[in-house]
Amino acid sequence: MLNWGIAGTGEIARAFALALHHAENCCAYGVAGRNPERTRAFAFDHRIEHHFDSYEELFHDPAVDVVYVCSPHPFHAELARRALECGKHVLCEKPMAMTMDEIRGMYAAAKAAGRLLLEGYMYRCHPQTEALLKLIADGAIGQIHTVEAAFCFASKFDPLHRLFSPELGGGAVWDVGGYPLSMANLIAAAVNRNTLLSPTKLDAVGILAENGVDLQSSAIAVYPNEIIARMTAGCDINQDNTLRIYGTRGRITVFDPWVCDRRNPPLGRILLEASGEEPETICIPARKTSFAYEAEYFASRISGNLTEAEFPVMTASESLLQNHLLQCWVNKIGAVGAVKQGEFTFEG
Repeated sequence: MLNWGIAGTGEIARAFALALHHAENCCAYGVAGRNPERTRAFAFDHRIEHHFDSYEELFHDPAVDVVYVCSPHPFHAELARRALECGKHVLCEKPMAMTMDEIRGMYAAAKAAGRLLLEGYMYRCHPQTEALLKLIADGAIGQIHTVEAAFCFASKFDPLHRLFSPELGGGAVWDVGGYPLSMANLIAAAVNRNTLLSPTKLDAVGILAENGVDLQSSAIAVYPNEIIARMTAGCDINQDNTLRIYGTRGRITVFDPWVCDRRNPPLGRILLEASGEEPETICIPARKTSFAYEAEYFASRISGNLTEAEFPVMTASESLLQNHLLQCWVNKIGAVGAVKQGEFTFEG
């Protein structure tokens, strides 16, 4: 049984705590946050036996096996590194960090400690994603040329909220842009025999708030295997978050690609429309939420004494590529907080 410590008490922490109670070989052991009173309430609400007044107390508890880092984005790197240095495995919410230097430091700490570090894109662990990759591998729609993906939602602008605060890594690209971007990377890799590819070009346009934080934007990426990905991220209005994949022999539509229901196991549903054939709706039942599948995947790697992830789950190389591309996206639209990272050579 793997004892999990949760570093954070926000909404995503609540989703993960609920999931742990349904994940095999996982126990929601403890929680820590910046506000002790809120931390105690979180532990009570989610039936977690131990609560800590500081992250350091959580990291130093010998009973904790793995730490789930889910603080605001700019604090991910430091908390993950400190947990790794205390000998804990770490599942870190996306984005893993705000710069590639931070990510390199995190993986260096993981290697030194001999621990597993994983960036948390939970949809990668869901059976719907497995079914989608099988369709691609089987050539169900021929040669894939176009991917359309989006993650958008409506939230009222509040400069003090972490979603719109430059100091807290605010903006739609950093918050949810990683979903369509990582999906484009996943599909391009699947077409390339499960080997990652870096886009040869990425361009983007966007709309910014009065404080320079991006509210919505669209990016286009071109991959070496002639795939064009059109990606949208937004936090100001609801949009169509359906995934569409177009090939020479038809198209695939995934109605809920991120399967991000935080309380109920979402039913996977893929529409396959191949040329010359009747449309087929493929239903993929799920026995638990994607966060629970993610926790189980993490536990399975540890039980196998494995300290690296494997495709289609986010690997170290992909996390670095992902961060580089997110930063390129932010730079292209001129959002506040963009960091010029210099030259980057992708090593797949």
